[in-house]
Amino acid sequence: MAQFVKSFESITFGERTLLGLNIVALIVRYWFHYEATLFMEIFAVALTLLYFPFGFYSIGRPGKDYTYTIGIILGLIYALGIISLLISAANIGSYRYPLIADFFILLIAVLYLIFRMRKDKYPEVFINAQFIRVGYIILCGLVILLK
Repeated sequence: MAQFVKSFESITFGERTLLGLNIVALIVRYWFHYEATLFMEIFAVALTLLYFPFGFYSIGRPGKDYTYTIGIILGLIYALGIISLLISAANIGSYRYPLIADFFILLIAVLYLIFRMRKDKYPEVFINAQFIRVGYIILCGLVILLK
């Protein structure tokens, strides 16, 4: 449990705030049936921008001996996941297919990167923070698919 708390604390405050606001926007949309998607769009686009262009900052690097490459690649993958969630939540035509395809792409890419990070001896806190981010994207996708 202590390692989970350290991993959650390693996620930046802005990212944690946007993750929470996206969950609140999904809950308001699907459980309270409030159809305005403006808040969800704003929070999802802000989170996407935080991940991809600024992945070197929000995801960071696990130590001084590592480069920012893994953070930028993971940021791109997470940004694609958030955009597919936004497309799915906005009910754009055939929205379930990109979300299901994104689950498989996300799963394959993250499993590859996790194995690579374990092989290169990345810290456990950094790897668990990636599991938290992936779990968040999968949880939001399941909320959208099961609505």
